[in-house]
Amino acid sequence: MSRGLLIDVRDADEYAEYHAPGAIHLPLMAIACGNIGILAQTVKNERIGVYCRSGARSERARVFLLDLGFTDVTNIGGLDDVKMTPDWNESM
Repeated sequence: MSRGLLIDVRDADEYAEYHAPGAIHLPLMAIACGNIGILAQTVKNERIGVYCRSGARSERARVFLLDLGFTDVTNIGGLDDVKMTPDWNESM
């Protein structure tokens, strides 16, 4: 199975401090305002994994993306959860 897109929905300073390898930065507030960046050119059935620090913001992002018509969106949880999830872990 293809890994798909891994989206870090944390704030810019959190992303700059550390993020999962290969993760795309797209903050929750941007998604909430309809600014979905690279996802604007993404097919709606693309596999998307979202994560934050603890899983709360990524759950909100998951719901926003589903409301926008994306059909395969997974809340991975927090950054530590990405490390523990082989499907999304890219040599962390």
